[in-house]
Amino acid sequence: MNSGDQLLRDWRPHMLLGVVVLVCALVLLVLGLKFWDSFTGAPEPTRARDVATVATQAPQIESAPVEWIVPPKPLKTYAPKAKAAVKLPQAVQADAAAVVLESSRIAASDRPQTVTAVLDTETGETRQYVVDEPLPWLDTTVRSDAGVYLGLKRGEPTIRAQARAQIAQVKELRLGALASADMPLNGERPGVQAEYFIGVGAWLQW
Repeated sequence: MNSGDQLLRDWRPHMLLGVVVLVCALVLLVLGLKFWDSFTGAPEPTRARDVATVATQAPQIESAPVEWIVPPKPLKTYAPKAKAAVKLPQAVQADAAAVVLESSRIAASDRPQTVTAVLDTETGETRQYVVDEPLPWLDTTVRSDAGVYLGLKRGEPTIRAQARAQIAQVKELRLGALASADMPLNGERPGVQAEYFIGVGAWLQW
């Protein structure tokens, strides 16, 4: 073994420790920022899963000038019962002046999506366009998942319970914590023991 290989072998544990420390520091930083924002920032509105909410305006058109037009053709609208079908709020359903022009279903995505409604003034029809936006440089939305798996570990039937929490996202890089427990189905005995793991880390998701 030459000196270069020996140096790499000696430094490998320190490099691994450095990566772990860096990830821990990033996780703690994000948690600290979220803790601080919970006291100083405005509370985020709660979004109900079974009732439509007003969408946030796309930042791309916030500074664009607004023009009010009178379409030369009647507009295509849907019957009032469509408002209940797409789960609009009760106040909108009761408002006779509020009509549905168009409604679209968008597949779930990890990327932000911008939906733009375009009115054809010659036909009176509205069409919606969807575009996937780039992943954010920093997203501190907390996401979590858990599961139970059955398989073999060193030849022994084993059940694994695992839970993972994503604390932050930097583009495709995710930062978070993971905990798992491996339990032998045939019971513990010498050489076959339950094993546990808990730690923090980073993973790529695309």
